[in-house]
Amino acid sequence: MRKNIWTSVVLAAALAVISCGPVAATDAVALKPANPQPAADKLKPGLAVVYSFFMFENVKDVVRLGKGKPGEPIKTLDHKTDSGPVLTSGTATGVGAQISGFIKFPAAGSYTLRILSNDGVKLGIGGTVLHEDPGIHADTWSPPLGVSVPSPGWYPLALDYFQKKGTSALRLVWTAPGGKEETVPADALAHLK
Repeated sequence: MRKNIWTSVVLAAALAVISCGPVAATDAVALKPANPQPAADKLKPGLAVVYSFFMFENVKDVVRLGKGKPGEPIKTLDHKTDSGPVLTSGTATGVGAQISGFIKFPAAGSYTLRILSNDGVKLGIGGTVLHEDPGIHADTWSPPLGVSVPSPGWYPLALDYFQKKGTSALRLVWTAPGGKEETVPADALAHLK
């Protein structure tokens, strides 16, 4: 299923570039909701994660390494350490994570997302690759990522991430219509049982 998520995300992004050119950071990207919407009794809190362990240089290597080890779900994307385990991996260095599930937008409208990463990251939501910063780097925020949410509900989320050594960070924030920037709340993240 994970491979299918990125395949649909990549195809949607390619069609968007072909039909209307590259999307600027300030332009709102139209997201596609999960269809069908997942039933509440089929969802578990947090995002599913599969870990692999290697001294990564590029986020693309996380997928290339192949099958990893499932980890404890990630309850929220609000991670930052000076040392210690990366996310729920139990390991402090050489961690790759393939994270998947759904993000729930509570209302239709225009949202602004930003993601903080240290090291590489690739984020796709609702059929579109929103941000990729593939290499080794210190804590770095993405530019504002404007998205258009056509209806409230669950949207597929796929995120690849790695941390080589030293400090680590992975944080996803949003600004809802008429709201202020905040970490995406835990109750807005889920994965299938």
